[in-house]
Amino acid sequence: MNLSYFRKSTRPFEETAARLADGAAAQGWKKLGDVDLPDGSGKMLLLCRTEWVQRLLKIDHTLIGFLPCAVTVLTKGDDVLVGTGQTAILRSLAEKPEVADLAAQADAAVKSLIHEAAGVGPQKPSRVRLYSTHTCPYCKMEKAWLDEKRVAHEVVYVDQDQREAEEMVRKTGQMGVPVTEVQYEDAEAEFIVGFDRAGLQRLLGL
Repeated sequence: MNLSYFRKSTRPFEETAARLADGAAAQGWKKLGDVDLPDGSGKMLLLCRTEWVQRLLKIDHTLIGFLPCAVTVLTKGDDVLVGTGQTAILRSLAEKPEVADLAAQADAAVKSLIHEAAGVGPQKPSRVRLYSTHTCPYCKMEKAWLDEKRVAHEVVYVDQDQREAEEMVRKTGQMGVPVTEVQYEDAEAEFIVGFDRAGLQRLLGL
């Protein structure tokens, strides 16, 4: 699970930041302020969706800090990046369906805001790798599911390839399978541990 979601903007820094602020206002976000980052490296906009805060306070106030209320525009070399903390963190901590539902709404809304500011569309997977063993029943179930959904993928058998097994553990800290790696052209790969249909549908855009 990535801890943040950043996209490379197709626009200059100032235009990206302006579109972010304008888009937030148009979508009903409340702007609490903005902060210039050190050394002119970027700007952080502090934004809030009041209805999310109200709902989460009623359900579980301890998770309030995981709402995506800060969106940052950065300059890294010649690139302009825009992004936020990954709302998958909130979803992973959710013990109640209401929190999971709120996290999904927040995820969709903040990514829409980022895409508009950056002038890009939703991420599209460039490669899917299924880390498996020959004897894992859940791996076989996931492979059949991917085939059914017509998702092109590569199966990596870690029980016969020590190097790939070590790479899987290095990337994820996981010793068990299945582990699914979803790679993107302009962002870090994401990983799903276990045969998680909902998680796969979200990442693969199914």
